[in-house]
Amino acid sequence: MQTDIMIRDTGIAVTQIFTIISQGYSYSQILDANQKLIMSDIMAAADLARQIIEALKDDQDRIEIHQEIRFAFSRGQFVTMGALRDKYPRAFLPWSHREDERLAEMYQRGARISDIAQRHQRQPGAIHARLVRLNLLKEPDQQAHD
Repeated sequence: MQTDIMIRDTGIAVTQIFTIISQGYSYSQILDANQKLIMSDIMAAADLARQIIEALKDDQDRIEIHQEIRFAFSRGQFVTMGALRDKYPRAFLPWSHREDERLAEMYQRGARISDIAQRHQRQPGAIHARLVRLNLLKEPDQQAHD
């Protein structure tokens, strides 16, 4: 599943802004056509692109793409897959049946999400999402053990 990064509560994805810009529209034309947007929204989208490009550059200011690039945001900051894997070595890796069993056991024993995350070497948000997927939490925003 691909998730777009949305601009505030506008219902407009950052990728839509880049598409419109790449078609040659000026910022003022974009703002005129999209009354929900303000100039700082366009600037924030551009800054996001800058952050992604800067994070992907090597020590010689080059970007080499050899496979799919994955990234995430943590506390409002852009984080590369490498940085995430430094902290959470199993970030974005597939879950095994055994891992699901251990996750369920720990959660049902009352373990805190942070402890489960540390044990599984995954982000707390990933633990929460997996608990929802395993029907151990009924709603994505339901309180989990913390």
